[in-house]
Amino acid sequence: MISSRPVFHLLKVTLEAKSAHAIHTGHGDTVHDSLVVRDANGLPTLSGSSLAGVLRHAYQRQYGEAATQALFGYANGQEGQTSWLSITWGLTHNSHNQAQEGLLTEAQLSDELYQQLSDDKLIVRQRVRLNDKGSSMDAGKFDVTLVPAGTRYSFNISYWGESSEQTDTQWNNLLKLLTAQDIRIGHGTNSGYGLFDVVALHQAVWDLTTEAGQANYRQHDRARMNYKGMETVSKDNLNDSALSPLSAVLDLTAESGWRVGGGERYLETESQDERAPDMLPMHEAKIYWHTQSDGKQTAKMGNQQYLLPASAIKGAIRHRVAYHYNCLTQRFVDDDTAYDADDSPAVTALFGQAKDKQASAGILAFQDVYLENQQHKVLTHNKIDKFTSGVINGALFSEQVLWQSRIKVQIDITKPEQITDMTIKQALQNALSDLAKGWLPLGASGSRGLGAFLDNTDQGIQWSDSQMWISTQGAA
Repeated sequence: MISSRPVFHLLKVTLEAKSAHAIHTGHGDTVHDSLVVRDANGLPTLSGSSLAGVLRHAYQRQYGEAATQALFGYANGQEGQTSWLSITWGLTHNSHNQAQEGLLTEAQLSDELYQQLSDDKLIVRQRVRLNDKGSSMDAGKFDVTLVPAGTRYSFNISYWGESSEQTDTQWNNLLKLLTAQDIRIGHGTNSGYGLFDVVALHQAVWDLTTEAGQANYRQHDRARMNYKGMETVSKDNLNDSALSPLSAVLDLTAESGWRVGGGERYLETESQDERAPDMLPMHEAKIYWHTQSDGKQTAKMGNQQYLLPASAIKGAIRHRVAYHYNCLTQRFVDDDTAYDADDSPAVTALFGQAKDKQASAGILAFQDVYLENQQHKVLTHNKIDKFTSGVINGALFSEQVLWQSRIKVQIDITKPEQITDMTIKQALQNALSDLAKGWLPLGASGSRGLGAFLDNTDQGIQWSDSQMWISTQGAA
């Protein structure tokens, strides 16, 4: 116990991944470019330093640097202060919704969900960086290993405080951050990865200057799934609309067919005489949780399902923003004044940059779109000899496309106060309008009619603040 701070707070948090995610080791192997951080049992994990960094950054943005240093600590030359928070690593839940601790036995690791999550390359997404002409860029091909959506993790947060209003405010502000908005952790958070939702919170507060507080503290269990003596924290009681992120939503329907490549298997029922198409839509499995009659929750890895990755949406909008910014600022290719996408002020402000020693994070965060019960069609193609106009031998191929899918595109603006230039805002608005009107195709083969999406609802772009930010000068 710290004599000057005798009030101990303990919070047990359970997160569920809403998208594929990973904290990476920083290196790959002979096959893949990046590998997932795993614990001693070979299971995916959320490191305590990553969780602390995410929470600190969110706290600093909302409550300022001084308040953040008072809670999370700081080091400035020979001056500094320790953090009053202690955050454990996030451990993976098994199929019975239990985060098991320590070195696990073979029987424990034989759990069906643990067996699947132990696969080193459970999900591998192939990525290609495209230029403004739709062609792949040099050294722009890479892959990312990920953990599937639906995975749950539990970790603890402990805090030493005082019997004061300041301590209560710091703790309540932290609770609000955990409940008011989705949390993004790990790799590629602006590209749709690492989106988490808090599904359970339990807390206890013990004043160690009292006998009851001392007794409860001695009896408390650090085990992540032991909630004895703790109370459930209701997210509704902590709801603070001021902490909710600014977002734009588009409800779109594919005009006809579309495809984002990367599929490895044909998901539809094959007859013996049917040949699988040569090119397949991207697909991925995720974990589903079910509540049984006794109230307990169990999980099972679902079947492969089609997916529109956030990176496909982000890349298309990024280049269209660069185009509209050039138009709005009267910069054109003909007189060689047009900005390249990587150099466009609108692109660097909205999407970030990593160039030489200059680097900044973007303020737009996209979300993957998982699709179920999709109609599909198989298109057959021939390659024609340009001299004879005949079919080239061996050039017959087919592709599977998804048909007239309905999707909901959501874009979160994580730091709206950073954008005060109305030209940049207008470029973003124009790009989103192009997407809603079918002028900005998503995915492969946009030049031959695939990937056009339309807003058939006539609702347009739905801004969570009723378009105040996008239409006004300065911060929201």
